[in-house]
Amino acid sequence: MATISTGEPHVHLALSSCATTLRRLANYELEPALARKLDELSERKELLNQTEHDELMALVEFARQRTIEKLEAQLALKRLHEIFPEVVSDN
Repeated sequence: MATISTGEPHVHLALSSCATTLRRLANYELEPALARKLDELSERKELLNQTEHDELMALVEFARQRTIEKLEAQLALKRLHEIFPEVVSDN
């Protein structure tokens, strides 16, 4: 297995860029307007017409996918930090 030197500028830059992108995903929150719409539709789910129901299902799926991506990014950041603590901060 090859050894990776984080002292090399291009390696350090690549890892830092990955960590920055992962951190953005790991800290993702639904936009307030989307969260409000999701809450509003969820509260009235028994009374929704087909269009509103479809919108609710799309929002639920969107939120589910973003949650999965957020958790995966948090795990990837944790793993990167364990291997490269000098490059990837734990916050």
